[in-house]
Amino acid sequence: MDKDSVVSALSKRLGTDDTDLLSDMYDDALAQVLDYTNRTKLVGNMGVYVKQLVIVMFNRQGTEGDSSRSEGGVSESYEIGLPSDIKQALMRYRTAKVVTF
Repeated sequence: MDKDSVVSALSKRLGTDDTDLLSDMYDDALAQVLDYTNRTKLVGNMGVYVKQLVIVMFNRQGTEGDSSRSEGGVSESYEIGLPSDIKQALMRYRTAKVVTF
């Protein structure tokens, strides 16, 4: 699936017309997923997890840098970095990194 169609689908799902923002978030999410898996391109269903990460990033807007927040008696805490459910799903796509000295 190409980037434009993913951004369009995310725009519909999230109810926003700001495709520039979603495109930027997609690039960031893609880089994070590829870095975590030690890969240079998406394989299998990794694209699903990139989309999930974009949704998380979109929903976290305005809370960047916060690890927790409490307002009106409601407390929220945030995971830093990749959410654990996305990490767990990406574990099967990780490749070993070879380091030579």
